[in-house]
Amino acid sequence: MKKLIFVLAIIFLLSGCSGLPISIPFLQTPTTVSSPKSTVAPFSLDSTNTPDLFVLNTLPPTTTPSTETPIVPVATDTPFPTFTPTIRSTITLEPIGPSLFTPSPNLFLTVQRSTEQIVWGSNCQGARFIQFTAQVMPARRLRYVTLWYRLQDKYSGRHTDWGGGAILSTNHQGTYFYTLDLSQIQHYRFYEDAWFQYQLVASTVTQKVLGRSVVSRSDVSVTHCSALLP
Repeated sequence: MKKLIFVLAIIFLLSGCSGLPISIPFLQTPTTVSSPKSTVAPFSLDSTNTPDLFVLNTLPPTTTPSTETPIVPVATDTPFPTFTPTIRSTITLEPIGPSLFTPSPNLFLTVQRSTEQIVWGSNCQGARFIQFTAQVMPARRLRYVTLWYRLQDKYSGRHTDWGGGAILSTNHQGTYFYTLDLSQIQHYRFYEDAWFQYQLVASTVTQKVLGRSVVSRSDVSVTHCSALLP
């Protein structure tokens, strides 16, 4: 009984002192202390730029293209320049040999040619052949009219020997004609600019000379393209 009264007295005493700031641990209601929650930081790798191997690397334009209509210059006709070859003085032609003098009587009435210049080379225009037409008087025993020629350099005394002997065709009415091609002129590649000297000879079947035309010494040229173009 005494123990019960003692316990009640203690309880009463403690209830009366509950307003004091005295903390009695075993009388306080235990409070649950919540442990701090762990926060999970998301784990991620740095973003990488995977290049597209099928895309061309092009630089961005640095300037903005103009939308204005471009001004197109009006084309004007410019005259094509013409070139005049430099004219050099030629040498004095040497005297012709006795065998080239025209004997009497002269059977050749006219001798005509198709050009005054034969050119060779691949970079210029010009005649690559020359055609001869001659009117010859009728003569007894006249059988052949032949063409003889040589080249003589215009600026030196160099020249080829007389050669040729091509037989002209005839219409049997006094007209004789022949076309001489550049390839038939011997040694023309050794002359940049030369005179083509020629003479026609009328003869019998035994090659006896009946008459000769006047030697053409400076009427026709054989010229390389380099001498025509500057």
